[in-house]
Amino acid sequence: MASRIKSNTKFSNVDILDFMKKVVEKHTRYYQSDFEIDKETLRRAAVKQEHQEKTFIWLCRTHGTWCLLERNVFLKDTSEYITFNYYAEQSTESVLAFVIEITSDTQDSITGNMYTLDYAAHCNHVRSVSLYPESVSMQYEHGYRTQSADDRISGYPDMEYGKLQSVQYQPHSQEELTMLLWKEQQERRNFKEENQNKFIANL
Repeated sequence: MASRIKSNTKFSNVDILDFMKKVVEKHTRYYQSDFEIDKETLRRAAVKQEHQEKTFIWLCRTHGTWCLLERNVFLKDTSEYITFNYYAEQSTESVLAFVIEITSDTQDSITGNMYTLDYAAHCNHVRSVSLYPESVSMQYEHGYRTQSADDRISGYPDMEYGKLQSVQYQPHSQEELTMLLWKEQQERRNFKEENQNKFIANL
């Protein structure tokens, strides 16, 4: 069940981790330790170059949090797509949904933009426009492998390339995915700017 927060608002050039911490403290009653995983995910992403690798959908629930790479949320049957949609279909807990765009980082903070979403409505939107993945690129310690998206992914170390470090699903048309994500980004640009302190106080 989506919480009654004001959706389609934005918070520009904020300290992302500080903002998220305040939301967790107000909204998440159990498994607040999930936020530690989110922080590490965002810290790793902050040093990457590609915008797609620095944009996430964050779910803050009463029973924990999820930080999901947006590009994968829009690829059907990925773990991110399944996780994002799960709580709209199978759970009655309150879910706050945000988009996180990392724009810069320093030694002390990660800066960027955050956008509020109507979780239930965005689930319907994601299901209607998502693309099917065609292949999976797997980065190991010492090389890459590519396989069909239908094949099972093993988390075990590869005999030739070592430990698995990351997995990236690819659609049939990367250009189509890029355009889809660009449209999402442009739509968010029209969200109304909100005062973050007022927003946190009203949670």
